[in-house]
Amino acid sequence: MLLLQSRALAQASFDAACASALADLALLLQCERISLGLRQGADCRVVAVSGVADLRQRQDAVCLLALAMQEALDQRCAVLHPLPPDTSRCTTLAHAALAHGNGGLAVCTLPILCAGQAAGALLFERRQGLDAAALQLAQDAALFIGPLLVLRQRADSGWRARLGAAAGHGGAGLSPWRLGTLAAAVGLCVLAAWPTPHRVVAPVRVEGQAQRIIAAPVDGFVRTVAARPGEAVRAGQVLVQLEEQDLALEREKWDSELAKLDKQYRDALSKDDAGPIVIAASRLEEAQSQRALVQRRLQRTALTAPFDGVLISGDLSQSVGMPVQRGQELVTVASVGTWRIVAEVDEQDIAALRLGQRALVLFAALPQAVPFEVARIAAVATLAVGRNVFEVDGSGAAAAALLRPGLRGVARIEIGPSHNAVLWWQRAQQWLRHTAWRLLG
Repeated sequence: MLLLQSRALAQASFDAACASALADLALLLQCERISLGLRQGADCRVVAVSGVADLRQRQDAVCLLALAMQEALDQRCAVLHPLPPDTSRCTTLAHAALAHGNGGLAVCTLPILCAGQAAGALLFERRQGLDAAALQLAQDAALFIGPLLVLRQRADSGWRARLGAAAGHGGAGLSPWRLGTLAAAVGLCVLAAWPTPHRVVAPVRVEGQAQRIIAAPVDGFVRTVAARPGEAVRAGQVLVQLEEQDLALEREKWDSELAKLDKQYRDALSKDDAGPIVIAASRLEEAQSQRALVQRRLQRTALTAPFDGVLISGDLSQSVGMPVQRGQELVTVASVGTWRIVAEVDEQDIAALRLGQRALVLFAALPQAVPFEVARIAAVATLAVGRNVFEVDGSGAAAAALLRPGLRGVARIEIGPSHNAVLWWQRAQQWLRHTAWRLLG
């Protein structure tokens, strides 16, 4: 057997090793044919037959050989046909079919054991049957030559067969479905154990650090519009001019009323009558107050910018002549140079946030992410797109020149190191708790 092993090991490939070992065994045991089968999943596949170079030309015979080998492997014992006297009964239907097809040759199949598992089988076909000496040699071949060929086949096979052998499939390889399942399970385990930073992801918007809404001071109509959103404005610049005609007419009415009451007051003074003087003086003061009120309303029809900045909302260029009501929001002015980054953090993530945590924001309009630091966490939630969010303010001084009001992006706020499995478990636990609370009450 050592000579047969050395000759098989000297071959350059698995096929050559099988051909050499089976030919030597056939010569030694004077067998008509010796076949080698290896486990492939739950089945047995014939990989080599002595004296046959191309198994595809012997498909019928190969099928009978495979069935006989499978019959022996299923019973996990040696199977002989015809059964010698005084032997335990076992199933030999496949062996009988093989003997019927090969002209009545005696058949003996011996399992090949590797690490206590049936890795394949050797099938011997001999004309005069196997006596005790020949059967002992065949068992030695299955014990010493068979495992050697199995190991050689695994060494020459691809990574799928090696993985299958490691997974306990006898080295016959994994089916695509089992391979995919095993790879997915291994990948999931690696991903779950992989250390990863815990981040809170939230949508972000950019606002001016100082932002002022300018509303209509009186009821009226839009006469002129001097600026549109996106334009820079200066402090005191007129942005919107309301109609003045009604207020001007009211001022003229009070001017004439003042002239009349002033004349009445002077007449009362000339008569030196205290009662009429007091009445005339009070009416004159009332008219002066009404005229001053109208004058202030007239001055406020010109809506001016409160500081240097940029107009971020309120395009009234197509609304000239539109009526406006007192308190109606018309335009919004934001300061330039200093910006406020506002992240809308979901309520289930707000507990993990702390002041001073660092974050990165990616804006579609900017080529690189913008760093910022959490400076304020709102204490009250607001409703945004059907969910409760807390506004988290941050400053992005490093990229102030690149920011623009109204920009929107996505922020990743760094919480700390963690593992994917921990994060997944926390999410699942929150979902299960909320679902059970809703369903079970």
